[in-house]
Amino acid sequence: MKKLLSLLLACVMGLTLLAGCSNTDPSSSSNGQTDKNASQTIAIAQSANFSMGFAPAVQSYEATYYMNNFYEPLVKYQDGEYQPCLATDWTNSDDGLTYTFHLREDVKFNDGTPFNAEAVKLYFDNMKSVIGTSSNYGQLDMLTSEITVDDEYTISFHLTRPYYNVLNDLSMVMPRGILSASAFNEDGSLNSEYLMNHTPGTGPYMFEGVNDTATEYTFVRNPNYWGEDPDVDSFTVKVIPESKVAAMRAGEVDFIIGSDTLDADSYQELSSTEGITGVISDFDFVTEFIALNDEVVPLNDINIRNAIQMAIDKESIAQNIYSGLRTEANSVMPADMPYCKADVTTPSYDMDAAIELMDKSGWTDTDGDGIREKDGKKLSFTITYPSTGVYDKVVLFFQDSMKKLGIEITTNPIDLMAFMQQVFTEGNYEITAYMSYWFPYDPYTFVANMYPSTDYTDASGIYSTDPQIAKALATMSEEEAKELIAGLYKTDDLDTVQNIFTTALNSANESSVVIPLNYRNEYAVFNNEVIESYTFNSIPNHVDVAAIKLK
Repeated sequence: MKKLLSLLLACVMGLTLLAGCSNTDPSSSSNGQTDKNASQTIAIAQSANFSMGFAPAVQSYEATYYMNNFYEPLVKYQDGEYQPCLATDWTNSDDGLTYTFHLREDVKFNDGTPFNAEAVKLYFDNMKSVIGTSSNYGQLDMLTSEITVDDEYTISFHLTRPYYNVLNDLSMVMPRGILSASAFNEDGSLNSEYLMNHTPGTGPYMFEGVNDTATEYTFVRNPNYWGEDPDVDSFTVKVIPESKVAAMRAGEVDFIIGSDTLDADSYQELSSTEGITGVISDFDFVTEFIALNDEVVPLNDINIRNAIQMAIDKESIAQNIYSGLRTEANSVMPADMPYCKADVTTPSYDMDAAIELMDKSGWTDTDGDGIREKDGKKLSFTITYPSTGVYDKVVLFFQDSMKKLGIEITTNPIDLMAFMQQVFTEGNYEITAYMSYWFPYDPYTFVANMYPSTDYTDASGIYSTDPQIAKALATMSEEEAKELIAGLYKTDDLDTVQNIFTTALNSANESSVVIPLNYRNEYAVFNNEVIESYTFNSIPNHVDVAAIKLK
């Protein structure tokens, strides 16, 4: 289970799936002439099909970015606070062990079945075994001893101990958007076959059909949707592995979202093109980083790690690789994230000081080949990273920076699944290039994964699912680090939580094991003759079709 869940969450963050959209429906055209009496339809392109279907908390990688269109959680995170969604309000007991939610009474699932407390209980009871005990999705499921139906529209979660992050866990559409009973078999297991071509939720849209070649998926409005009607009546997701930018320039595509799909140069080019508008989110929600394995000599020397970090010009990465569309990172988590106010920042770029540190550590180039050595050992490492195209330019920049420092770097781009096996399962790496999870999983998952053990059989039930991040608190002893992070599993006092986060982030910033390079927000481009505007939601790389406003 540990392997499955850590694999899932890391994969959904690393894959390059989202793409542009093409508009071929007669009700809307590239010249902006839209018949308001006709169905308002757009098409969205992505690189791969929905081969895993539409089940949350399983390996439905492609669908991850679309889940919020089909499924809704009890609460949502918006504008810096948790707000009602399928629950209208909630209370928690003085002892922090019971959370009671009052549900909306005007909701049906798109299959016509009623949404009520019994449906919510069935969903969470059944999904507990699917989600398992991994902390990747927070601790709510493992801490819930019982869910009770108090009346038709009131439900309570009973916990074994207080937990500070209940509302955040419940705001995760993936995997806690509520599905109807039709999503499950009689034994409570997920009906995977049904979920290959159904989206039995309460969200604004639902699956309608797919063509014979699985290259066009059609989604329509949920006729039972309880919220405000969106502008877009239906949308088609087209599988276009290549030429999305060309399709936009040719007027065949209306909308492209995601820096995993559209590189910074292409965004700049398209956003300056007549008839196309570019928009950028104002929320830093992902950290791109280099991770050093401090169990590898001499990466166990903090002076070497600091020198490596000081030799990386992060501002140059943000400006030259990402055309100024990302922000230089000076902490392992962006301050935009809840609880992420650190007092200590990472070492700043200073190549001269980095070279001085290397010299003082006894690593020098004695034979003039440009590579430092000590005691007959060359200073050479391999950087392993997913061959998705996301990290290529950053890795080459890093390789060049290390060459200037006198370190030889061999690049090892490998298939994403192989990366997950080698790094996450086996912990077999010297240096990696990767990125953090996104909100709402981070910063909670990131900091929880600083627990310095990946042993999921530990009697405490606490473990890290990410070997890279598990090494982040290298300035602490293992006992100190365990005690610190375990504190997140024992409290619902927010001041205590803040102190734990600040201490952990300070230590991680000092240790130079996880070297943050830049913070990623998100961007999108759209045909402004068809689309009036687009507003990013709290997870900026997720496609929110209901937030598309048409002309």
